[in-house]
Amino acid sequence: MRAALIVCAAALAVVLGGVQFASMALYGDLAQPYAVPALLAPTVGGLLARPLHSPHAPVFLRVAYAQALVHRGDLAAAQEVVAQLPASSRVADLRGQLAEGGGDAAAAVEWYARARDFERAQRLIDLSAAAAGVGGAEQLEARLVAALGDDADAGVRARAFWRLGQLTQARAAAALTASPMPGRLALERRALGWYDRALALAPNEETYLLAAGEQALTLGDKAAARGYYVRALDAVPNSAEARAGLQRATAP
Repeated sequence: MRAALIVCAAALAVVLGGVQFASMALYGDLAQPYAVPALLAPTVGGLLARPLHSPHAPVFLRVAYAQALVHRGDLAAAQEVVAQLPASSRVADLRGQLAEGGGDAAAAVEWYARARDFERAQRLIDLSAAAAGVGGAEQLEARLVAALGDDADAGVRARAFWRLGQLTQARAAAALTASPMPGRLALERRALGWYDRALALAPNEETYLLAAGEQALTLGDKAAARGYYVRALDAVPNSAEARAGLQRATAP
């Protein structure tokens, strides 16, 4: 009787889990905490959890179950399930969530990069900037850039380079009274270098051109600033920010 109950529960999980999984995939919401396995397990006295922990259960069900465990905060149980899953972008994303839940932001960022989950990685870096300051966030962003690799989407890499420039620029501003001038200038130049890396991948992106133009002005290089602002106007002719920047760059 007990064995029959387990079999029936597993069969029900497969059917309902398939519906749930398809629905979540359709709406891009696989991370919802109310996945079918998470809801069914308590109702059958935990019996359903056993077949879903098994490496013989369908991979998509184990992924959904592990995600539900993460959202419930049961990281130890989720780790047991994830450890048996074959490598994939979804599993890498789960490993990132487990690392983040365990307080290892650096590992989490690298796993998110492998999963190509830039949004989760960037959210974690932004949280780090708010909690611990821009220095640590800058290091995490640099780790993300390195982990993305040359084969990552050019737009994603460009955005990461731009964000790294923003964080480096913020660190230079924070060091305005705490660091000697050469140290601040090195940070300002580094920030401009990151913007140039972003522009090498997305040469017509107005946001990156404006950031580079502003940074060039900060460094006192009006000629370089004019070049960035002219490019920004070529890309977006009605850009009020680019026109205002060009006026400042051409003023005596």
